Amino acid sequence: MKKLFSNLNFIMLMFVQTVEQIGDSLTLMALIAWAMQVSGAAHASTANMTILLFWIGVPIILVGPFSGVVIDRFKRKNLLAAATASKGIFIFLIFFYMMNLSGNAWPAALLYFFVFMKSFSTQFFVPAKSAFLPDVVADENGLVKANSLSATLMIITQIFTYAAAGILIARFGYKMILLASAALYIPALLLVLAINAREKHEEKGHFESWGHAVADIKEGFVFMFSAGRVKFVTRRVFILMICAIVFYISLTGGFLKEIKDATGIKMEDIKALGFLQAALGLGLVAGVLVLEKLIKKFGEINLIRIAFPAVGLVLSFVYFFRNFYFLMICGFFAGMAGVILLSIAETVVQKDSAAEIRGRVFSAYYLFRNTGPLIASALAGLLVRFMPESAIALTAVLCLVIYGLVNLAFRNRENGAVK
Repeated sequence: MKKLFSNLNFIMLMFVQTVEQIGDSLTLMALIAWAMQVSGAAHASTANMTILLFWIGVPIILVGPFSGVVIDRFKRKNLLAAATASKGIFIFLIFFYMMNLSGNAWPAALLYFFVFMKSFSTQFFVPAKSAFLPDVVADENGLVKANSLSATLMIITQIFTYAAAGILIARFGYKMILLASAALYIPALLLVLAINAREKHEEKGHFESWGHAVADIKEGFVFMFSAGRVKFVTRRVFILMICAIVFYISLTGGFLKEIKDATGIKMEDIKALGFLQAALGLGLVAGVLVLEKLIKKFGEINLIRIAFPAVGLVLSFVYFFRNFYFLMICGFFAGMAGVILLSIAETVVQKDSAAEIRGRVFSAYYLFRNTGPLIASALAGLLVRFMPESAIALTAVLCLVIYGLVNLAFRNRENGAVK
């Protein structure tokens, strides 16, 4: 750990991650606040959340497979800088829309275009950062610690940002929070440009042909589906994201208000959501702190098998005991289980893929991981027509429990494939 703290490039990359995490989290909370303010029609907030997450998710399908090819052909630092600048610009355009164009005859399409483009930029930033991290650390033995520290910093940032965002949005409004978020990308860009790390992969530059590009994309997917451990973690992360996001949409769409009313607390929905996000973040930190000990005791693969159904089991209790403070406790334990799965999955992909194809493998991995919100938004939008939000939430988490228990029951059949 001491060696990591003496690595100036790693420290700067962590600062970039932290600053952009604050900006991304504030932006998401501001957009959620905008979606939740709609009133009138039945399930209007759920519908708005569904549309919002749909446009956040579409670039995952369109850009996800291609981003890894670009990341493996060009300097990853340059791609990080371009993605950082683009994210800041489009968040500012979202703010500009909110301030000047809302209420016109055609603005909704423009807003969702800006949301789409901000997500488009993120599809390059996230896998490029993950592929760049081993070059910055330059020590495979320190990679697990670097990932753990990166996850811890990200989670701590989320705790304070989500907790503060609910209060700040209630005080200043989501428009001003969007402006503050856009401004954060200026120092983030300067930090990216200051990083000086030697990249191990060969910069190939332009594409020889579309056939070569398609072949490169295919190579990342073939590796992901043929490497036993990578395939194992990708499949579980994919299912987790779908079920967790359906639960989240149902919670923000009306279930959270039911829980608040049953508890008898008087608090704005966005502020309550901020406190809930903070409890989730605390659980994520706790999970990171105990992760290394749990891996030594159970092993990476078995720990994932245990954590997967645990997420659904803990959250299912909320349906039967509707108390806001109990919901925060469940969020804490769900955060612990969730970070165990996601942290191990990230490290497995980094360790099991060579530097030359790591960008392509990460783009394939993130495609499956981040397609979850897109599928979940469509699924939640369909289910809300037939079921109340509380029933949708219960169904989502019970799917996690059933899937996890079935895989535990048949674990012996998979053991050979994931070794």
